[in-house]
Amino acid sequence: MIRMKKPLTSKQKMALSAIRDLTYKKGIPPKLEELRVALDLSSISSVQRHTDALKEKGYLADTRGLSIPDSSEKVQIPLVGNVACGVPLLATENIEAYISYDASKVQDKAQDYFFLRAVGDSMNKANVSGKTIDNGDFVLVKKQSTASPGSCVVALIGDEATIKKMAREDDFVRLEPESNNPENKPIILFDDFSVQGVVMDVIKKGGKND
Repeated sequence: MIRMKKPLTSKQKMALSAIRDLTYKKGIPPKLEELRVALDLSSISSVQRHTDALKEKGYLADTRGLSIPDSSEKVQIPLVGNVACGVPLLATENIEAYISYDASKVQDKAQDYFFLRAVGDSMNKANVSGKTIDNGDFVLVKKQSTASPGSCVVALIGDEATIKKMAREDDFVRLEPESNNPENKPIILFDDFSVQGVVMDVIKKGGKND
């Protein structure tokens, strides 16, 4: 699920964002001094005021460190924008939020994954871990530049990204929709195409991750 807790001040938001970014990059929570440098604060006591407030509001575990709650069982994976399940939509690479995800379902490093928000209905008959991809769902993607035929991939066409099932022919790549909407058609590509990752899981927009 996406964590929604008590409101934060702008400085608390900056502190939480820095903790998440440093944890995401290093794989472990940062030290107070690392956080002080990242926030350009003059003293450790200033950092502690922010981290104490984050713990009180439930955004950090109430321990001596700077761990996100349930960090032993959850990983924080960034949501980096929208992706089209239909006509390709310009992909935005700004991190909108972090989604807490079951660490046992992540292979290798959490840094190898990101979430995208699906737009459209061209994959509403897909089967990813027993789930379809509907408009508004959160799609977990593992970063990789290659994929096996039949994989559900995030494909980059020029500057635009889309989710489709990939099929390779001798001279071209065909991106197939899996939809009950006949208006969704295959996309055939001869060049200007790359795989950004393979879809591994779907969190339905209602927040369920069965």
